[in-house]
Amino acid sequence: MRGIGRGVIVAAGALVWRVRDGELQVLSVHRPSYNDWSWPKGRIGRGETLPECAMREVFEETGKQVELGQPLPTLNYTIANGREKTVHYWAAETMNTTHPSLLARPHWALASKKEVDNARWFTVEQARRKITMASDLKPLEALVEAHKTGHLETRAFIIARHARAVKRSAWQQDDFARPITAGGLKRAHQLVGLFSAFGVRYIESSPAARCMATVQPYAQAIRKKISTYRALTESEHARQPVDAAQTLIVTLAKPGNRVVCVHRPTLPTLMTMMEAATRAWTHGKLPKTNPYLPAGGVLVAHVVDTESGPRIAAVETHFLTKSRAGTTPEAKAVTGPSSRFLGLARPRTRRT
Repeated sequence: MRGIGRGVIVAAGALVWRVRDGELQVLSVHRPSYNDWSWPKGRIGRGETLPECAMREVFEETGKQVELGQPLPTLNYTIANGREKTVHYWAAETMNTTHPSLLARPHWALASKKEVDNARWFTVEQARRKITMASDLKPLEALVEAHKTGHLETRAFIIARHARAVKRSAWQQDDFARPITAGGLKRAHQLVGLFSAFGVRYIESSPAARCMATVQPYAQAIRKKISTYRALTESEHARQPVDAAQTLIVTLAKPGNRVVCVHRPTLPTLMTMMEAATRAWTHGKLPKTNPYLPAGGVLVAHVVDTESGPRIAAVETHFLTKSRAGTTPEAKAVTGPSSRFLGLARPRTRRT
């Protein structure tokens, strides 16, 4: 398990769920060295995003490829050596082996039997009895609540602001062709694993060069074409913002996990349309102030399809941030249903 920095240990994992005979089940792992049952999780690796870390850890400890759903409560605790640890969790489902997003993932080795010697599906009641640490029930209860309210089964709708581009003042040609910088290209490649973690199958974008270049590495990795919308360009948005709004409405209603790459000037219009799809029960908040997302920033909306149209169950954002070990794309803000479960008992033993 790889870690970064010498301060707080950052880790990620997932509660993989399924429904069998009408009953919710979750996947737990047994660690022989601690003789405990817990959720698959592990420390973030250098250069990983938190969602990448979660999907990798699930595979290494269970052998299952998953796509992440909505974020679950984050856990913070002190481990045996006195260091603080933060673990970010997501709901997750197993994937069909032919899903295109799997083409964008590296080949990971399974954890040794000394690390994890068993992975087992439990019903919710079984999990409540089996899970060793009381605090690990916090993300479970959030998962159960989402299932009860019909908000657990979601699809990812991702808005990505294009990666850093060459400055307008330094570009003498048509602005439509203005490219991303070397740093922007690096960020575009970092986004490949992030998009794959959320099982992105469809890629859509403004046809401007800087937007296309931001999602091109992922498109190449999964061997898919990029669908483009002129209404999402800066010039068309300035001329007719209602067309950009309508494009957002149409794409948000489409089935399947997708990413849409856009420009900063279009974000106020797009966020207004996204806000219309939120409800009082939506977990997390959409960005409220300009520029909404930094260059290369990503907003993931977890969408529930209802008879009244798409509704956003949860929102999270992922930015490029600095860590002590260097530049690592981590989640700047991962929001989930945490406040309702603060009354759970403290762990019975020290964590690891």
